[in-house]
Amino acid sequence: MEAKQRTLTQRNADGSMLKPFGPVVTYAKALMDAAREKDEDVAVTEDVLMIKDKFKEEEWLDKLVTVQNDPYLTEVQKANKIVDLLKPLKSTVMPKFIVFLAKKNRLNGIKVIMFEYVQSMYYLQSITPVRVTSAQRLTEDQLAKIKEKMKSKCGTRDVKLVAEVDPNLIGGLTLEWGYTDPVQLYAPTHGVDLSLKNILNKRALQKGVVDAL
Repeated sequence: MEAKQRTLTQRNADGSMLKPFGPVVTYAKALMDAAREKDEDVAVTEDVLMIKDKFKEEEWLDKLVTVQNDPYLTEVQKANKIVDLLKPLKSTVMPKFIVFLAKKNRLNGIKVIMFEYVQSMYYLQSITPVRVTSAQRLTEDQLAKIKEKMKSKCGTRDVKLVAEVDPNLIGGLTLEWGYTDPVQLYAPTHGVDLSLKNILNKRALQKGVVDAL
């Protein structure tokens, strides 16, 4: 299944690679423009997030691959079947956009275009997702202070704070941001470990007693 998905999402109908720049950026922008024109920004964003999640469902992917590999269907017919697989959609823009992609022989790029849409949305709105993990649940006041400090540190207009609790940290907290996927919070490029566990580990390393922890 993994091999099927890789072929499905990384190659155009003509066999060339579809990467997250060039055409992908152009199509993601076209979707944003269409959403804005129809005043469906929120609905289109909900559709985009739903579609991104669909690409993680094995059963749905099997159905998608079957449609994509059907030699008796035209690209537009494939697009209409894909729309059916995605129903119910929140916007009127998304079905038309998928048909538009079919006419441009870009159906295989749906996944990366949705990903680029989300990336662009966070960038344009200057929102930085930050995951804060603490040993104990933080208060609203503590979260507000962390949010303000991270806005300054990241140089962003706003911070989307995702708070989690991990008792294994013993005390303190960790911070992660700069995610390559700001929705799923995947692969952070920056982080700070202020946990008591980390401090104890460092002291143990200095004393050569890691095995005793």
